[in-house]
Amino acid sequence: MLALVFIAMFSNAAVGSAPLATDARTLADTCIAEGESAALCECYAGFIADNTNARELSALTVLTDPKHRGSLESALKALTAKGLTAGEIFSMAMKADALQGKAKTQCEPGED
Repeated sequence: MLALVFIAMFSNAAVGSAPLATDARTLADTCIAEGESAALCECYAGFIADNTNARELSALTVLTDPKHRGSLESALKALTAKGLTAGEIFSMAMKADALQGKAKTQCEPGED
């Protein structure tokens, strides 16, 4: 369920402009590999990078990694291996959920 919150945030990704840093680039590339447009994925990845701290962004790359997609247990193990606590993971899920609408508005303005 937790992974689905993050995946949904990235997989519906529109228009970005600034070059993306490493973790944001990873998010965009994963999204693009799933068949979404580059512009949409880069917009979402840029939005996420602008609205999360480095630790959260790094954790989100774990959640979008295809090797963790099929298993919430695998994703949680990888996140705890990065040093995140259960509370931090829950907070990130809540934050991602809260940002979803804003990201959609910014990246898909005509899609309401």
